Formats: sequence, structure tokens, C-alpha cells
Amino acid sequence: MSESHVDEQIQARIAAARAKTQQQREERAAFAERRAAGLAARKAAKLRRIYCATCARRQYRGTYYRCPLGCGVTVCRKNPHCGNTHLRQCDNRGHKPTVAEAP
Repeated sequence: MSESHVDEQIQARIAAARAKTQQQREERAAFAERRAAGLAARKAAKLRRIYCATCARRQYRGTYYRCPLGCGVTVCRKNPHCGNTHLRQCDNRGHKPTVAEAP
């Protein structure tokens, strides 16, 4: 039983359709991996950014200092109002640092 040329063409089309479907599946998987990596990188970059604890302005290197009472949050260096209002919300506000504890 030999197959006719029509059957061969049908089998070739079916094989081409399967190959195309497989290629699309692989492309979608690769895109999903790249997208997940991009989202993770964006989230990591967002977490690296530093904002003032009081006014929520973005801070850059040299434009902020950390809470002098030791809670570690960022406070604007430019705006003295931020440092004063932050002290009210600091967990260590009632604690007076000693000379040995002072940074």
C-alpha cells in the first residue's frame, strides 16, 4: 500500500502545523520567562529606592540622613521640618541615647 501524493501533502501540512504550534508554545514560554525576570528586576529596583519617612520625597545619595535615635529610617537633609516631625513618629522617641550609644 503506497500512499498517494495527496496523502503525503496532507501529512506534510499536519507536520508543519504541529511544528508551528510547538514553536509558538516555546516562544510564549520564553516570553513569560523574560517577563517574570523583568518584573523581578523592576521590583528589586523599586525596593532599592530611598524615600523620606516624613515627606515621602525620593532621596539620592548625600541628600538624606538616618534617624539619630536609631530606628534607621531615612530623613531629608534639605528640609529641617522632616527631621523634627519624624522624631514624633520614631519608636525610640522617649529613649535618650547615651554618649556610648550615639552614632
